[in-house]
Amino acid sequence: MKIIVLSLAAIAVWSTAEFAIAEPQAQGANATQAAQPMESVTVKARRFHMEPQQFSDYEYTYVLENKETVRFSRKVGRFFVTLKGQPAVEIFAASTDQFETKNGAKLVFSEGGESLTIDHFEALWAASVAQAAAKSKVKK
Repeated sequence: MKIIVLSLAAIAVWSTAEFAIAEPQAQGANATQAAQPMESVTVKARRFHMEPQQFSDYEYTYVLENKETVRFSRKVGRFFVTLKGQPAVEIFAASTDQFETKNGAKLVFSEGGESLTIDHFEALWAASVAQAAAKSKVKK
């Protein structure tokens, strides 16, 4: 029994040593490939998890400098922004005070929810118009 255990231990050590030796060789091969252009890799960003209770600081209607109004709401744990006269667009929490839409609009709250900045407002508007067009197609 001791001989079998010692043999298995020796095989494990030998296998690990062989793997450790093979590792630098594999890296050397990759170093040659690194000089060549590589394909791009897409990595999905991990979303920030926000509890619905945390969102309550932002559930108001805001009047923007361009006189547009936006309203923030939540439904079944999902968060939405609505431009006046348009359907709601889903937003995703990026941090406790930052949200974004699927098409790149960024909504940033400051001063405890008293102030709102929207980057790429045109993307938010486009998403809202697309939502309206999709809803009108469904009704027909």
